[in-house]
Amino acid sequence: MTLNVSGMRMVALAATILTLAVGVACGSDNGGAAPAARPEVQAKTGDATKSAAGQPHTDHAAEIDQKDMAFVPARVSVKVGEAVLIKNSETAIHTGNVNGKNITGNMKKGDSVAWTAKEPGEYAVTCDYHPQMKATIVVTS
Repeated sequence: MTLNVSGMRMVALAATILTLAVGVACGSDNGGAAPAARPEVQAKTGDATKSAAGQPHTDHAAEIDQKDMAFVPARVSVKVGEAVLIKNSETAIHTGNVNGKNITGNMKKGDSVAWTAKEPGEYAVTCDYHPQMKATIVVTS
């Protein structure tokens, strides 16, 4: 099968539209819609506790907020046994993973989870849905 110049332009246009559509779909934050439910798990390196709806955690040494599609601040320091509050202040759904373990489940705006390290070290914090979101928790003895 041979295509004339007009046919080749149509194929190129269709490929461009398909590429843009896939890019938009993959880059969307779903307008705040909840992704598929994820099971709650606890990191082996610490303990996580979720607050009751509308009841903020009050006993924590540091806080990492999820806002503007980033963890803010990107680095916090605590001592072993001190809690770090991970909260979501925006409409996008996020997760809070510590060293690859999802400790928060899906977090909607206003949700928070307190995580307490059992051992000193550096712990990577990430979001399942937004891989550009990264933070570090430094735990000292």
